[in-house]
Amino acid sequence: MGFPLRFLSSLSLCLLALLLHRATVTSGCFSMEREALLDFKAGIHDTHNRLSSWTGHHCCTWKGVACDTTTGHVVMLDLRNTNSTDDWALRGERMNSSLLALSHLKHLDLSFNNFSGIRMPEFIGSFKKLRYLNLSSTRFMGGIPARLGNLSSLYVLDLSVALYVDDYGDRYPVDNLDWLSHLTSLKHLDLSWLKLTGAPDWFSSVNMLPSLQVLSMSYVGLDTIPASVVHVNFTSSLTVLDLSYNHFDSTLPKWLWNITSLTHLDLYYSGLYGIIPDAIGDLGSLTFLNLGDNQLEGTVPRSMVDLRRLKELHMQGNQLTGNLFNGSMPSSSVGKLSNLTELNLAGNSLGGVISEVHFENLTRLQVLDLYDNSITISIGQSWVPSFQLRLVYLTNCQLGPQFPEWLQFQTQIEELHLADCKIAGTMPAWFGNISSSTITYLDLSNNQIGGKLPSSFNFTKLEILYLDSNRFEGPLPTMLPSTLQTPYLSNNSFTGQLPIWPHVRFVSISDNILDGGLSSSICQWTYLQYLDLSNNKLLGEIPYCPGKSLQNLYILNLGNNHFSGEIPHTIGFLSELQLLQLKNNSFSGEVPLSLKNCTELQFLDLAQNNLVGSITLWMGENLQQLKVLRLRSNMFSGVIPWQLA
Repeated sequence: MGFPLRFLSSLSLCLLALLLHRATVTSGCFSMEREALLDFKAGIHDTHNRLSSWTGHHCCTWKGVACDTTTGHVVMLDLRNTNSTDDWALRGERMNSSLLALSHLKHLDLSFNNFSGIRMPEFIGSFKKLRYLNLSSTRFMGGIPARLGNLSSLYVLDLSVALYVDDYGDRYPVDNLDWLSHLTSLKHLDLSWLKLTGAPDWFSSVNMLPSLQVLSMSYVGLDTIPASVVHVNFTSSLTVLDLSYNHFDSTLPKWLWNITSLTHLDLYYSGLYGIIPDAIGDLGSLTFLNLGDNQLEGTVPRSMVDLRRLKELHMQGNQLTGNLFNGSMPSSSVGKLSNLTELNLAGNSLGGVISEVHFENLTRLQVLDLYDNSITISIGQSWVPSFQLRLVYLTNCQLGPQFPEWLQFQTQIEELHLADCKIAGTMPAWFGNISSSTITYLDLSNNQIGGKLPSSFNFTKLEILYLDSNRFEGPLPTMLPSTLQTPYLSNNSFTGQLPIWPHVRFVSISDNILDGGLSSSICQWTYLQYLDLSNNKLLGEIPYCPGKSLQNLYILNLGNNHFSGEIPHTIGFLSELQLLQLKNNSFSGEVPLSLKNCTELQFLDLAQNNLVGSITLWMGENLQQLKVLRLRSNMFSGVIPWQLA
């Protein structure tokens, strides 16, 4: 039985129309949409030709443009600036409303471009099918148009740093957030770095979003947060809550503990005070918790050990007491949190004793920060850790008197802070190899470590070295890593002369027993900005070359040595010099006239020398930044010029 002829004709016409439609889509894109994109381009400054592909009829193949494969309509416009510099940002004097021709648009991303010359376009609120809108770091002028509340299909809205922020951090205020309550499909909302001080009822608007999964409102100037709420609409959906860098001046709100779906909670530096309630243990899904730098006090609740999925715990900078490591077994302490990768409890009043048993289950730990607590770390010398740390901050903890042997098994440390840990004895031989290819920052200051340093260091990436206030002796290392910029070696018993360290920038070797002269080798330290050699036994004359080769020097302290001769006139070439300390030496002659060129000088101390001549006018006339001038105990004569006043 065959089909009726009229049915075949209708079917043929439908197929023909479909084929013609596909042919139209294949040949380019809808002309109205193409012209809309070109009008948009015409109003944009594209200094790096990011939109160079926007030519011809095939707009669906243009960079940043995507079309629906079935209908051929433009559904995505992604012009995000992926370059790290602002030079690549698109800039605009206007944004043409012709973009409204993209009526099927679902995805619009203009993030990290610079539209500081125009207001945020109201017509964006007319893209009724939009599901994704990212205007992060676009720096529009003015406020946020309330018409964004028309985007009822929106899933993602990112307006972080969407409004202009000038060099002083000023931002345009947002008066209200009432329009948010209409975005009932919203799952991801980021308003960070907006100025919401004019929107005190922010929570009511946010609480109207039942599907919300991510809420980021960091650094928005909020000063109110409800202590209790009858009903929170997003208790079963919210996974990320970031209210950091605000100033609530409040206790921890009770409704927080009902959001059991939370995996990420960031309340860092938000003006919160009071105790941490036991109810925090109900947030068993948390993998990230930051309560740092608030005014929280009291003991840490034992229920914290129920947060077994935690990977990062930050509670630094509060007034917490007790000991999270209490109990003889990790099952009753923080050692139960076996997923931890970062543990930050710095700057509290925690105490007690930690042993290796408390670390047994922390096999994933990478960051350990117990800085500035009263914790004693008592670990056996034969213990081999089950983790590899990257960052270690144990300053002011009790580790000594023996050097912690367990460190020799750490091969990935980038920063090691063991200052004021009451470590004594000599530096073990293995220490020169610890994380030799990874460590960049080493601080062993304020201990009682003695012995001699090796003539060269194995640390190939070391940038900062603090060994001050110990008992090191013998000569200084003759070779330092080329990466090392800051060696602080003051208050030890180093002897001998200065070696050649051509790459250093900030050097302090004060309060040692260095002797001999200041040779011209110092002139090879051409990157030098800060030099403190005070309180040694250095003698002889200062070479002339520092004023010519150390052009970046802004701090020079040679006080309390045995230098003699005249102050070289070349010091006047150090145009960046802010502090010149030459007190208590045996300098003679007159103060060089060239010092008047050091117009950035704030501190000049020439006291307790054998200088002669008069106190000249230029000290008061040329050195306008001068705050401290010491000339006592010399042999100056004449009058004191009134210009010094």
